[in-house]
Amino acid sequence: MSVLRLAAMQVVLLVGLSPTIVAAEQTGGGDDIASTAIAEKEESQTSQSRIDFLIEQLGSESYATRVRARESLQRIGLEAFDDLYSAQNHTDSEIAMTARHLVSSLLVSWSKETDPEAVRQTLHEYGAQSEDERRSRIARLAELPNRAGVPALVRLTRFETSLSLSRVAALSLMQQPVSEVKASRLETVEKIRSDLGERKPDARAPLKWLAAYANDLEKEKFDTQRWRDLIADQRRQLDTVSADQTTRSSVLELIRLAANLAWLNQQSDDALTLVSENLDLIPPTTRDLSEACAWAIKTGLYSIVLELKARHQKNFDSQPMLLYSAAEATKASGEREEAERLARLAFEINALPDSEAERTKISPNDLSEAAESHRDKAQQLQSRGLFDWAEREYRTIIDHLDVVSLTSVRSRLLLSQMLSELQRHQDVVDLLTPLAERAEKDEEFRKRLNSVLANFDFDNIRSDILWHQGLIHVEASEIEKAKLLLKEAYQTSPRQENIDILISMYRLDRDDPQWVGTVKTLLESKIHETQQLIDSIERILQRPGRSLRSNDALAGALNQYAWLVGNTDGDKQKAVHYSERSLTLSPNDPEILDTLARCYYSVGQFDKALETQRKAVQLMPNSPQLLRQLELFKAKVEETSNASVNPTKS
Repeated sequence: MSVLRLAAMQVVLLVGLSPTIVAAEQTGGGDDIASTAIAEKEESQTSQSRIDFLIEQLGSESYATRVRARESLQRIGLEAFDDLYSAQNHTDSEIAMTARHLVSSLLVSWSKETDPEAVRQTLHEYGAQSEDERRSRIARLAELPNRAGVPALVRLTRFETSLSLSRVAALSLMQQPVSEVKASRLETVEKIRSDLGERKPDARAPLKWLAAYANDLEKEKFDTQRWRDLIADQRRQLDTVSADQTTRSSVLELIRLAANLAWLNQQSDDALTLVSENLDLIPPTTRDLSEACAWAIKTGLYSIVLELKARHQKNFDSQPMLLYSAAEATKASGEREEAERLARLAFEINALPDSEAERTKISPNDLSEAAESHRDKAQQLQSRGLFDWAEREYRTIIDHLDVVSLTSVRSRLLLSQMLSELQRHQDVVDLLTPLAERAEKDEEFRKRLNSVLANFDFDNIRSDILWHQGLIHVEASEIEKAKLLLKEAYQTSPRQENIDILISMYRLDRDDPQWVGTVKTLLESKIHETQQLIDSIERILQRPGRSLRSNDALAGALNQYAWLVGNTDGDKQKAVHYSERSLTLSPNDPEILDTLARCYYSVGQFDKALETQRKAVQLMPNSPQLLRQLELFKAKVEETSNASVNPTKS
């Protein structure tokens, strides 16, 4: 710092005069000339050269000149951000220091008048929020339908003062589903480029990622070498900058994103190469290895799982879910016997004792923990569509623990739900009947279940048994027996809340006027009741101090109305409208998307139904119900397409 600058600062500190007065007294007419020069530059030069000039003036010997330059740059705002960001490493320490201050303190409006209302609301007072809240808002922008948040996410990538949040914004944008329509993809490219601005060689890394992403979208080809270079740059930074800026986890996230992009472009070999080259970044911990395996399986890169197993054999041998991942990858490779061997090894880790003598050797707490670990494994396997292995885990709990054990009860209920989705009706009946019989004769047991298990109702168990018994008779074409059981099942269901039973009744024997009339009466009553619930919740939402739980309740009620009407009779257009509203309240909920697809199907919008169902399956890829409905819509679209090509001749 020069003697002149130091003297000026000392006068300000000692006398307490305003900076402008001090500057004028210390520097005299020379500052007027400098200020005039700045004003002339601002008016006469192009935007870029004006910003460059002002940044250089931050290092002027004149205090007033520095103040004027700083104020001008603040007025320019976001337009000067990239240059100020680069100036943080300026060789002049005064310029670097002021640039860092300006970058961290720019008060800007993050939204534009051209932004959709949902974007403007999300970005309202964005800069005043905590980092966690800003991260949450970035996630909300990424969830907006039709990629409405893309321009705002580019803006945040470019101007967010936190580099970690800049990365989050870029990754959130690139992780959005890519449209199958070329015109829509090109529109996204234009949105990215228009807000990306002119990038300098030292631009922050996330801007380079977005540029590469836009280029790939435009050319419809994944530029492998470009992404390898971007990843290599991030890897180099791991050793040269603070953990604040580049971390092992952030580099891994970039690698996975790039591999996903390659995979989506049918360049699976390139995806495999990108991941294989960077496996050393994955820490040898159970959590990190499990996360890496789950991602690799979801992406279809099964050989990555087997490579990780070869590198970290001890970890895999001791952790059941890692072994299950290896089994799943092996099964996908066609080696079913080896896959079953690995799955059996995983199942036998921390096995429950088979005999009473063995059971007495371990404490009740240890037995409970072992059972819970098997239940946890079962749920994970179920979510991954590995139903046979999940069932074995559930059944070992049921077989080894008394029926009154809470862990056993939970396992029965979870397994029954899974088997119900798989339409294994007799197995559901066999599984739930012992629980129902015990609860019916043991009042204390029933009370304990009501107090410990949320939403438990003994009548629900009885209703489910009757429902599946009725469906067994439907499959056997024993229609009259089925009618009696389904009607009893619906009446037994608490508050007739299981509308899937009513839907089963609606689909049964549409040629029997008496049965159709009975079902119609029940159906109209339930639709009216659901509408009343929606109206009631909306009145609550109009009151001051409404809660987010009320929004969730409204989404649930709207979804129930839409699912019921979409599968039966009623105001189909209202069902579509209600379903779309529920999706606005709960974006990207696969079950709500499933309902919306059914509603589109019910009004004859088959292409839209198929597109929506595909989104639902993408979010919940292993749901039997969602997959069945997807196949139904595919068949309908194909049938409609064939009919239009080959119309029936009269």
